[in-house]
Amino acid sequence: MNEKWILFSYSIPAVNAKARMRIWRRISASGAAPLKTGLQILPNRDDLLENITWLIGEVNALGGEAIAIQCARVEGMADHQIEQLFQTQIAPEFAQIQAETRELTAALAQRQTGDDSGKEQAAALRKLRKRCEALRERDFFPSGAAAKTLALVDAAGDKLRNPEIAAARLMFDRAAYQNRIWTTRAHPYIDRLSSFWLVRRFIDPQAVLRFLQPDEAPAADEIPFDLRGAEFSHQGELITFEVMARGFGLLDSPVAKIGELIKCIDVQEGALPDDAALLKTLLDGLIALSDDDHQLLERALLLFDALHAGFAQPLQGEPQ
Repeated sequence: MNEKWILFSYSIPAVNAKARMRIWRRISASGAAPLKTGLQILPNRDDLLENITWLIGEVNALGGEAIAIQCARVEGMADHQIEQLFQTQIAPEFAQIQAETRELTAALAQRQTGDDSGKEQAAALRKLRKRCEALRERDFFPSGAAAKTLALVDAAGDKLRNPEIAAARLMFDRAAYQNRIWTTRAHPYIDRLSSFWLVRRFIDPQAVLRFLQPDEAPAADEIPFDLRGAEFSHQGELITFEVMARGFGLLDSPVAKIGELIKCIDVQEGALPDDAALLKTLLDGLIALSDDDHQLLERALLLFDALHAGFAQPLQGEPQ
């Protein structure tokens, strides 16, 4: 018989108030829903069962008692009622993120030219996305709230990433950039590597990259990027990756999310967000492992491929 649920019950001596609170927070963080009987319930998944097993050991070590039971059904409640219990429990948290996102979107609409609040708003937007992604880990029976919430966050990101800087002339015809040699400075880092990833994956699959030595200039038929005076380089607040993405219409959500991380690292000011810091650590590791720029490039292309594939995964509860 399919054992769909985990029922969990525990008790800890009242004298150990801090321990009781710690265990309660751990159970809440797991996404467990309380039943009227005082039991906690979770879907029967290996990872959740492992967490509960660890909790049982911790409760026992504190002098308490705990037990977990795997069962196929709960008498007195249909499966759809239990699923609705989980959805009702998590819905207010999604609603709160949606409300904060709408407030941020309204603030973005009121930005004036020269307003320097963009960095604070970008940081706030990253925190909202991080909260939503964490909440999805507890969204066991998606109702579509996660998809709706992340769509609002992405829409706010689009507004933040669309400054009017040079917008009219950042449009390029892909047909004119096929089978070309692209050039940039040697020893590339995040912006140059990710920019060529855009070229190879979305603009010119046959593109070749040549690294320029100090004081060397690109040939007349080559396409320079991230070089002073190059068409594909920093323009205003836009880094090279953003110039290429906007200019070639590569504004889908996965590319936009990658662009946010790239920009955080490229114009690093203060501590990096966790996801950007992790990407930087991975790239620094590839640099340490690579013998030359071309080997680094091939490894970095795979890294960005994996990142794009991860961001492109459909949201839980979103139509396939």
